[in-house]
Amino acid sequence: MRVTIEALTELQRVDDEIRGHKLQRDELAANLTRLQAILDRMQEELQEKQDKLAEASHFYNEKQIELRTDGDRLAKAKVKLANVTRTKEYAAMQRELDNLRRKYSDDEQELKRLDGAIEEYETSIRDQAAKLAELQDEVTREENSSADRLGQLDGEIERIAERKEAIRERLEDALCARYERILGRREGKAVVAARGGKCTGCQMRLPPQQFIMVQRGQTLEVCASCQRFLFFAALEEEPSSVSAESS
Repeated sequence: MRVTIEALTELQRVDDEIRGHKLQRDELAANLTRLQAILDRMQEELQEKQDKLAEASHFYNEKQIELRTDGDRLAKAKVKLANVTRTKEYAAMQRELDNLRRKYSDDEQELKRLDGAIEEYETSIRDQAAKLAELQDEVTREENSSADRLGQLDGEIERIAERKEAIRERLEDALCARYERILGRREGKAVVAARGGKCTGCQMRLPPQQFIMVQRGQTLEVCASCQRFLFFAALEEEPSSVSAESS
């Protein structure tokens, strides 16, 4: 039975290695996803600014046409006013001329406002495009670097999985299946140390007789609380890689 317990603890160590490599792989993938999300958001913001620039430019062109039209009307009104001889008609033309002047002035102010907005959008778009290019370069570098590292991790995981399969061959199929069930239910920890009369997986105190049985290593003992397999570790020993996590 001691051989079985040793095989189980070795199996747990191998799964700890696999889990560590998978965590690194997931972190790399998550970082790429985060960078891509930032890149997508910046691209959306850039597109919004470009749309606003196009809209402002459209209004600017329309206002220029309107200003030229108002200028023509204003010039014609001045000529007409100069030829008016009747007082009543002169007063009416003067009011029309004043209205045209105000509208012309308003159009000029609107053109200036649109021109300023266009300049701001163009500056903002240039800045955004530059930042976007920098981020795109960073994402490309990260993708290339991560692709190499992901390939390494996948290769290491595959090699470790081969070691795991070799260990599984030393155990009965039913016991391996039981181990895998516990591994899935207990956050990747199916085998933990019993130390100081406690299960280090869930920190529950073991019955004294059971702790003695774990120390002897002649039977395969399981924590009644968390169902994990137990192996003995003396108090003066450093916590092993398979006994540090709680349930």
